[in-house]
Amino acid sequence: MGIYDRDYGRSERTPWDRIENPRSMLVILIVINVIVYVLQMLFFYNVQQEIPAQFDAIELTASDRAAIEAQYTVKRSHIDDIFAVRGESLIRPWLWFQTLTYGFLHNTDNIFHLVFNMFILYVFGRPIEQRLGGQEFLKTYLAAIIFGGIVAMVSPWVLSAIVPGASIYSMTMGASGGVVAMIVIFACFFPHQELLFMFVIPMKAWVLACVVVAMDLLGAAGLSGSATAFDVHLAGALFGFLYVNQRWNFGWLDLTRLADLPGTLQQRSRRAKLKLHDPEKKIREEEREADRILAKIHQSGEASLTSRERKTLERYSRRKRQSRDQ
Repeated sequence: MGIYDRDYGRSERTPWDRIENPRSMLVILIVINVIVYVLQMLFFYNVQQEIPAQFDAIELTASDRAAIEAQYTVKRSHIDDIFAVRGESLIRPWLWFQTLTYGFLHNTDNIFHLVFNMFILYVFGRPIEQRLGGQEFLKTYLAAIIFGGIVAMVSPWVLSAIVPGASIYSMTMGASGGVVAMIVIFACFFPHQELLFMFVIPMKAWVLACVVVAMDLLGAAGLSGSATAFDVHLAGALFGFLYVNQRWNFGWLDLTRLADLPGTLQQRSRRAKLKLHDPEKKIREEEREADRILAKIHQSGEASLTSRERKTLERYSRRKRQSRDQ
């Protein structure tokens, strides 16, 4: 065994490192949201809205005309155009990826949209991640975002059938659906935890969740006068409640395979080349696979293992016992 095969000689983060000091999926999500926000700011362009005809009848100076044009100029981002979800996305299956990507976009005209969502996500997401584990927390959050995205696609069609003139082309963005899901899940896990609503009013977690849902219901009924996507908030709340009430678990969904995909593709490409005799290669591959499986058990529990992974772990354990007996 060479020096770079030993733990102290490795520069990369191994599955054993993830067991002893697992990375926070919550922090990674927040960092991704911030990076995407910066990209939104970098790739923006101006859209000139139609100026009311009443201004044409008034003699304006060049500076006044420029001021009016600026007032009716809207800043948009190419990132939003591609990744925000819309009602029209429902009839374009190749755009269904937007039901996930919209959850990482925020309003570039109001940075507090990002700051508030990420703050609330951190406050409520941290204890949930500690309880569920990083992988289950990540999968639950992303599933809540997707569920809200589906509602964001469908609701404009329902609204247009009820309210004449309602548009199916308005875009929806923001992590609020996933954030509200985390609030409800937190309230279900820790109902009697005391929190400060608006940083001032003390109340139990379950009461806070009820207040949030009630405010979203009033907003969805049109009583708030805001353009907030209250339907997505309510979808997140429903998902969070069902997740706990129905005892959902996403252990069957193995996201660690995505992280291993580059290595897997590299291994497959090597198989097409000339194979050299390496008696320790199979042992090293088995050890890496055992490391990954142990990390998966730590994060998602033994119940998340597939039958193939169980056999691999049994074979690895048997070989280790035999080596110790020699």
